[in-house]
Amino acid sequence: MASSELEPKSEDVRLACAFIPDVERRGGVLALFALLETLRDIPERVTEPLMGEIRLRWWYEAFEAIGQGRTPHYHPLTELFQRLIPQYDLPVATFLTMVEAQMPLLDKGPMLLRQALDVLGGEEAVWRLSAQILAAATETAQGLPCARLFGLLQLQRAGRLKAEEFGDTELAHVLKEMRADVKLLPTPLAPLALPAVAALGRRRGFGPLRLRFSLLWTYLTGRI
Repeated sequence: MASSELEPKSEDVRLACAFIPDVERRGGVLALFALLETLRDIPERVTEPLMGEIRLRWWYEAFEAIGQGRTPHYHPLTELFQRLIPQYDLPVATFLTMVEAQMPLLDKGPMLLRQALDVLGGEEAVWRLSAQILAAATETAQGLPCARLFGLLQLQRAGRLKAEEFGDTELAHVLKEMRADVKLLPTPLAPLALPAVAALGRRRGFGPLRLRFSLLWTYLTGRI
């Protein structure tokens, strides 16, 4: 199995997930972020929207097959999720939402904030599925501000969100929601706040040591 395809390339995410103590559950969460990266990469690689739709449809049909008890199209990630979905009772519909959320990105160029909010369905799906893996907690809105901030910063960093659409005022609003939310997170879900903390540190120009300290600080105190 190509293990490199089962983990995200993002160093920030890997650092954040290092705070998940259970190795097997950590692997499942890393695979979810790897899946989102794989899906998010499709619009960047294709030159025609139709080709992107075909590739996204491939993933959609793969998860449909898993949900129907059939063998999906082969990929290291589909092979892994064929096992993890029943193991952690992960809702296949959430995977389908993750795939569909990438469709707006097939239109090239930076997006408006309202368009980006639709794309954030991918980050929110990763949050809900990760919460299920870590604490069997899917029916909760807790943590979604963390997912949204992480997603917005990732889109902006990739040049897919207009700079003027997510400036300091908008950041402060989302960050206020996240700070209130993180304080209420149960301990098993605390690591899921850390990708957003890492992305925020990158935006603020933190060096490696300060970045790691900020992750540890949030994990231990629930403060950002």
